[in-house]
This record gives sequence, C-alpha cells and structure tokens, in this order.
Amino acid sequence: MKIAFIGGGNMAAAIIDGMLAQGSCTADDLLISVSSDASVLRWQSKGVPNVQIGADDAFADADVWILAVKPQMMQEVLQDYQRYFSSDKLVISVAAGLTVDSLAYFLHGPCDEDSLKIIRTMPNTPSLIGEGVIGVFCSAAVTDEEREQFVQMFNACGRIDFFEDESMLDAVTGLSGSGVAYVYLFAEALVEGAMALGYDQATARAHAVQTLKGGVLMMEQSTEEIASLRQSVTSKKGTTEQALSVFEQRDLKVIVASAMKAAHDKAQELAVELAPEK
Repeated sequence: MKIAFIGGGNMAAAIIDGMLAQGSCTADDLLISVSSDASVLRWQSKGVPNVQIGADDAFADADVWILAVKPQMMQEVLQDYQRYFSSDKLVISVAAGLTVDSLAYFLHGPCDEDSLKIIRTMPNTPSLIGEGVIGVFCSAAVTDEEREQFVQMFNACGRIDFFEDESMLDAVTGLSGSGVAYVYLFAEALVEGAMALGYDQATARAHAVQTLKGGVLMMEQSTEEIASLRQSVTSKKGTTEQALSVFEQRDLKVIVASAMKAAHDKAQELAVELAPEK
C-alpha cells in the first residue's frame, strides 16, 4: 500500500514515526510532499527516500492520501493535486475545521461527498508523543476494512474514537482539542499559587506537573467515578475541602463548561469560514 502525505510537519512526523515503529508500513511505502528543500533533506536524513516539493504523477499511484497542511492553505494546495486524485483513494485529513463536504470539493470540485472515501480527524497535540485523542468521522463510502487500515496507521498516536455524527468533532475540539491548553492553564495557576506561598519556580513546576500526572494516572487506573476519587481525598473540615469550596464559590464547573462551549462554537464558525464558495 502506497501512502502519500501532503504536508510533512509535526503531525505528519508523529503519524509516520508511529507507522514505521509498529511496522504498518516501510519507508519505501511513503511519499511525502513538502514545501522546502530543508524539509526534503530532513525527511531523507530520517531514511524516507521519496520526498519532494509539490505534486507529480507519483501521487496518482498512491492508495492513501493524508492531508497534513494548515487548514487555511488546504484549498490552494490541493489545486495542484486535483489532477492526480481519483475516487478510489482513501483520503485522511488531520486539518482542523475542514468538513468532509469542504474536503470533497477541494479534491474533486462539485460532487456528492458520500461518493468519496474521506476520513476527517480531530487530533490533539499529545498525539505527537503517542498520548493523544483523535476524534474521527468517516464519509459513507469508507468501508470497515478502510476504518481498520486507519486505526493501524494512527493507533500509535493515542486513543481513537469514531463518531457517526460529524458535528461531534466540534465537541471533540471543545474537550480534547483545546483541552490540553486548559490543563496548561491550570498548571500555570498551580505554579503561580505555589510561588506566592514561597516555592521557587523550578520546584513549583516540578510539583505541579507531578501532581497532575499522579492524579491522571490514578483516574486512569481506577474504575471509580471521578467524583468518587475527589471525595475520597476530601476530608471533612480539612484543607482540601477548604480549597475546593473556593472553586465551588467561583463556579469552576460553569466556567469550564462555558470555555468548552466557546471552543465548540468557534470550531463551527471556522468550518463556515473555511468552506469553499460553490
């Protein structure tokens, strides 16, 4: 199976590294299109021989196209690839905000989106280290076998969940897509709060990261509800109860839900902005 990447940035690198590490393809199975000589040399130094700038006939022979360019550039970039596209190809997009309908138009012009085999994904940045979440929606033409091929290609990036409703990828954006930044913001607050209590910055950072890591691992390894885990470490009239009461007074859950809704709504707006004029 020949796999062509249009774009060779960080997400493409994470996918390729994972596929090569688990043996789901070889370097010779790959074709990568990049935008600079420096990128060509970087990929070739990693042992991938078929790297080039721009499109040519080699893309017509590929079984799978993985679209890994910035969403704002997708329509312009794919204009050079349309002549090499055919409806039997499996197309996988890792570009945020581009719907299956938009991708179908960029690839083929006016058409029935369900006639093309398109898998739209919403990965988050921990996918770069194999700890990501990837929300997935498939067009009607994608077969069960092709879904399995997708899983084999992407499972080194983290958890994969398929959704039957494409709009759920906007919800995925609100939780896991943008959620990594929520974690970073909370970690920042922990560090700053610790420094106000006398910590030096390095130790505050180390303790904040380890505390978050420990809590995540305990959630991952436990079958209990998250609320039960919280309650189990909250003694009556103790320090943790006092701290949590401050969060409750400030309506932390309402704030988080509002932030997630804002990200969700912005994802919907971007989909409209990025859609082609037909």
